Formats: sequence, structure tokens, C-alpha cells
Amino acid sequence: MARIGHCGRLLAAALLLLSMASACTERVEPSALPSSPAYRPAPQPSIEAADQAVVNDAWQAYLRLNMIYLKAAQTGVYDWTDDTTKRPMYAYAGGPYLSALERDLDLMRDQGLVRTGTPHVTLRRVVSVSPTSIVVEACVDDAGTDTVAKATGKSVAKAGQNHRYPVTLRAGLYPDARWRWVESRADRSSSC
Repeated sequence: MARIGHCGRLLAAALLLLSMASACTERVEPSALPSSPAYRPAPQPSIEAADQAVVNDAWQAYLRLNMIYLKAAQTGVYDWTDDTTKRPMYAYAGGPYLSALERDLDLMRDQGLVRTGTPHVTLRRVVSVSPTSIVVEACVDDAGTDTVAKATGKSVAKAGQNHRYPVTLRAGLYPDARWRWVESRADRSSSC
């Protein structure tokens, strides 16, 4: 999967930079090197082609959900029709995650806030796939985003937050045979 391979390319670039930097440092004698081999993470198990196709489709649905949410957060406009199944995010999210997204949009509307900028979200790895659940880990980089008062344009975001962090997402298979994202756990204490 090309998106997952991005981390491998980043690792290769980091190793290249480290090797270039080490050319400028003094020589380390072999006796000073650690005696145990360096830690190498176990290779990520590959998943079946059918499971990969399901993950790809679900991930594309997540990206569409993210676009809908972002547009509503940036403009303050969301279709609050009484029939929740007709709302824009319903086809892509469900359960507590859909409730949290809509609660956030409602709160922002009530307080006169909008978001600026666009976060970059990349799929890092597939954690698990079962007949009714998909769990993935993504990396969010929201360094170029802010939450501002619509009237003044002044930031209301808490200062000092980590802007590049992992998020674990879970999608569930619904009775209408659609995968909907139902859970999102951000870990702002970590970086990715």
C-alpha cells in the first residue's frame, strides 16, 4: 500500500541523513560500539488482498468524512436536517464518533468559531481487520491549522499542543453493508 510505504521512505531518508552526519563526526572505535544488535521492528505482516481492498475503501471513506467535516468547520455551514440519516457525515461515520463530530460542529457554531488551514492525515499502518471491524493508525499533522473566532479572526486554540500525533481509528461494518468510522483516539502525548 503506497500510503504505508511513505513511512519506509521517511525512515530511509532519515538513515541517509544520519549516515551523512556521521561522516562529519570523529571516528568511534569498535570497542565503544554496543555489543547487542540494534533494535529492528518486526516486519509488518501483510494482509490478504481482499482485506486490503476493504481497508482501502474504508480509508477513502474516512478521507471523504474528513473533507466534509473540515469544510463544515471552516465555513460554519452544515446540513442539520432533522433526519440524521440524511446528514452529510452519516454515510461515513456512526456511533460515538459521529456524535462527537457533530457536537464539535454545533459547539463551534454556537460559539462563533471556525477552523483555518487543512490538517494532513496519512495512514501509517493497518492494526487489524476482521469481518466487522477495521482498526488503523494514522498520523495527523495539524501544524498549519487553527481555531479562530469568526468575528475577530483571533485564535482560541490552546497554546503548546503537539501538532503531529498518532490517531487510532476504528470502523465498523453496519447492517447496510457500509463501513462507518465509529471511534477515534488521538494521542497528543506522542509524535509520528
